[in-house]
Amino acid sequence: MAVAVPGPLRDFVKLHPEVEAVLQHVGLQTWDLLLIDLDGNWVRDEFPSEERAEAACRALGIRMHRGWDDPRMARRMGRRDHWNRPGGQRRAL
Repeated sequence: MAVAVPGPLRDFVKLHPEVEAVLQHVGLQTWDLLLIDLDGNWVRDEFPSEERAEAACRALGIRMHRGWDDPRMARRMGRRDHWNRPGGQRRAL
């Protein structure tokens, strides 16, 4: 399945080291795909199906995790203290 990968996701993969993805189901027909680099920087986008999110990861050539079962990814996401840093990136609501 060919899928159009949103520009911000493509740019993030090009500009950040060793990006991996976490896929989580967040709504009836909504899948949240978070791309996280080694430093804890991240970007996210929503997809209408699990299959489209998987196809986006394949197109980007990055590893995808289903949920937060891998403790390494949770540590990676929490590596930067975004809330206590001036101008830090805020978590998506």
